Amino acid sequence: MPYTDLMSHPNKKLENHLKNVADFSYDVFNFLEIENKELFSNISFLIGLTHDFAKSTSFFQTYLSDHTKKENTQHSFLSAIFTYYVVKNYLDKNNINFESNLSIISYIVVLAHHGNLKDITKLDDYNEKKINSKMVLKQIEDLKSSDDNLSKFYDDFEIDFFRFFDEFDEISEEITDELLIFSFEGNIDNYFYILLFYSSLLDADKMDASESKRINRENIPGDIVDIFKKNNLRDSKDNINKTREEAYQEVNGNILNMDLNERILSIELPTGIGKTFTGVSAALKLKERINNELNFNPRIIYSLPFLTIVDQNSDTISSILNESSLKGSNFLLNHNHLSDMNYKSNDLENYDISNSKILIEGWNSEIIVTTFIQFFYSIISNKNKSLRKFHNITNSIILLDEIQSLPYKYWKIINLFFKKLAYEYNCWIILMTATQPYIFKENEIKSLVDNVDYYFNKFDRVNYNFNLDSQNFEDFKKEFVDKISNDSKNDYLVVLNTINSSKELYEFIKDYYSVMDYDIYLDDCNGICYIGDDIQLIYLSNNIIPKHRLEKINAIKESNRQSIVISTQLIEAGVDIDVDIIYRDLAPLDSLVQTAGRCNRSGNKEKGIVNVISLRNENGKSYSSFIYDSLLLNKTKEVLTSLNQISEKEFNLAAAKNYFKLIYNSGTQDDYLIKIIENLRFPEIPSNFKLIEEDIQKVDVFVVINSEAKLLFEKYNDIINNYKGFDRKNEFLKIKNKFYKYVISVDETKIGSANNLCNDEIFYIGENDVFRKYDLDTGFKPEDDENPFII
Repeated sequence: MPYTDLMSHPNKKLENHLKNVADFSYDVFNFLEIENKELFSNISFLIGLTHDFAKSTSFFQTYLSDHTKKENTQHSFLSAIFTYYVVKNYLDKNNINFESNLSIISYIVVLAHHGNLKDITKLDDYNEKKINSKMVLKQIEDLKSSDDNLSKFYDDFEIDFFRFFDEFDEISEEITDELLIFSFEGNIDNYFYILLFYSSLLDADKMDASESKRINRENIPGDIVDIFKKNNLRDSKDNINKTREEAYQEVNGNILNMDLNERILSIELPTGIGKTFTGVSAALKLKERINNELNFNPRIIYSLPFLTIVDQNSDTISSILNESSLKGSNFLLNHNHLSDMNYKSNDLENYDISNSKILIEGWNSEIIVTTFIQFFYSIISNKNKSLRKFHNITNSIILLDEIQSLPYKYWKIINLFFKKLAYEYNCWIILMTATQPYIFKENEIKSLVDNVDYYFNKFDRVNYNFNLDSQNFEDFKKEFVDKISNDSKNDYLVVLNTINSSKELYEFIKDYYSVMDYDIYLDDCNGICYIGDDIQLIYLSNNIIPKHRLEKINAIKESNRQSIVISTQLIEAGVDIDVDIIYRDLAPLDSLVQTAGRCNRSGNKEKGIVNVISLRNENGKSYSSFIYDSLLLNKTKEVLTSLNQISEKEFNLAAAKNYFKLIYNSGTQDDYLIKIIENLRFPEIPSNFKLIEEDIQKVDVFVVINSEAKLLFEKYNDIINNYKGFDRKNEFLKIKNKFYKYVISVDETKIGSANNLCNDEIFYIGENDVFRKYDLDTGFKPEDDENPFII
């Protein structure tokens, strides 16, 4: 067959695919505002033009028709050597002597484009073994002897196809030698160059292979939050709302007048002041300024630590955009592991599930709302899927909410990465928090709030009471029940550190009211416990399915009953509730501040009370020690030791800053991770960069709790049994968002008699088994607590 009949994929010509990927890759860089833009555009074009060179072997062409994978069908290695040859010749021909070895970088990128990035310190050995393998020799002979090769295709680009084979041994030795030198450079710039070229190739390759359309960029007016607020928010004259508006106007005024060379910014304001409106408006005004003054259109990436607030804030931004008739996924994407894979453009064109997945995972939108997991693993990783969107992070405005949630051991690497992104890849970083961690020194970050103390003085909604003397949990249970039984006015929240202790307190309260002859009714729709006519007792933990958690949270916000809420730490995750009195078992200081943000949130009641206590179990062990890093607990105690009672404003202004400085000065930053990245030992990154440290292995459990869950589970079974490969994945994506509303993650050692589905990764509790394995009010029953079978 002539070379024009060679295929890259079923129904796709190889020559078209190579040219399309080359053009797309070129455009990626051509639209970016970075140094060396023209050079990088040309290199990226050549990478795209050569990345599937070895698909032209007869072995691969046969594989496309018979689908039988053999060693000789592998194409990335020989393609990578050819890419090196082409890029090297281009650089030599044009007398380009760049600071980093772009030929080797191009080789690395193509080698990994069907997998994850490899350990560069071991690639010299890998390269040498592969070069001498029978596979490569057979592929070379096949291409040299074939009349159907790509020589004429590459002639159009002044690439000498046959010279490559003549010089193959010399080229191969050169790559092995240069890989060794490259791996010892220890230059972090090489990491960023690899990610940039790797991501642009991955994106171009996937977009063309799936025949996804390129999404046109959109302009968003900078004043749409102003318009939304004017049309939808009450013009309240109370002090809290006046202060919110002051902060909003101050931050937005500063963003309009600041020097655009200021790249790392902060919005440090109290919880409940409306940072979402303020931050999003500031980012949109900055986006408009950059577009007008610097002539490029940055994306806005809004990243938050917890899934609950990702969805909550995405809904808020969607409402703001809709008010100005800006609709569609090209304006706003909510991307997390549970995202609905349905991409819809502003002309309301629907994309099929495969195209939607490609567009969503590539962050093809003006505003992306996402989790810390998605964002940070897109810049610090070796994974193909995660890194694909790296080039869309460059030239962006990165808005990071609740940045104090980032583990302190990564502050140093984040400082380094953010400076790189800001000053070399034209990004603007905005850190939003009520408790600013010491990631940047004062001279490295510009505050968008002129007088932080002013707003904290205004937001004085609670008093903290600290009692760090260890208290027996049994005594606390009795004291708390005594307290609530004599107070019918205030809403209470107790936040405990373990699921077992929280369940124990919840059951203790329920038993007390039962003994006192109160009517107790459990809502069989969501597990809310109603006590008499006036009280709702609500339990919250990750052992409860997400659907019921959300319904319980809404009940706290909307009900006129007195609320008594018993929860684990999940309540800290931006959950928008408002109570009068809080009891919080000891936790790191920033967690205490987050919990306090659920007390007298709007500041329109009497001062709330936040009681911080230190509880121990029957063995004398503090519950906080089971959950938290000892350094964080010790530094918290160090700050709190001299305090007994203190107002919110005094606590936030003095204690929080002191706490983060103590952590920074402890010298516990992770230099080892920086060394791994500098040395390009990519496979070691995931095990050394974990935003969530899991000491126990967890498994997912689907709970067939109602008729909707039953239908979803039947659909899931149908997908597992009747679909394979990509079809199975795509069919599951259609139900994934609804499906996971009934899924909890459980310690695999406590799974007990829950069933495993067809050796799949998910367990399930069937409708006939729910009574044994799941309580409506407290959720999953671990093995020790489940009811026995009745035989």
